[in-house]
Amino acid sequence: MNSAERFSQLYASGKRSTRLAIRVGLLITLSGALFYWNDDQRLAEITWFIVLFPVTACIKLVFRTNVLLTFNESVRYRRLVWSECALGLGIIVLFTLLSMMTLYREGFTSGLLLACSLVLFGIVASSNLDRKLKQVDASHVTHRLYNRGKVGHFD
Repeated sequence: MNSAERFSQLYASGKRSTRLAIRVGLLITLSGALFYWNDDQRLAEITWFIVLFPVTACIKLVFRTNVLLTFNESVRYRRLVWSECALGLGIIVLFTLLSMMTLYREGFTSGLLLACSLVLFGIVASSNLDRKLKQVDASHVTHRLYNRGKVGHFD
């Protein structure tokens, strides 16, 4: 399977996962609003700031991982794809824990800075794994190529 076919499968999967993430995100936002209107502000904050991001991010991550695993049967390729998924899930969990600590402890504002730096670490680590995947499989669609293809500049 060449890069163009892989891109089209990734793009279709990305659209499906975005639609699902939007639906789930709207449901979570609505439930947070219901908590807020029923004078349970703490539960509304937890819903909006702790539940919304991890759930939608996990949906996107799982869809991408499932599609990538269909492209190549190589053990090394599959291991790298699973490593990227595990890294993403780990960062989501750590970001959520740091957000909870920031929400419950007003004096822990450095936790927000730590959470943002954790996300930057995840971006760099994912980029490195993406380069390794390209070395293992020449037809791999990198994040950069995918983003360029979404706006019509697929090489």
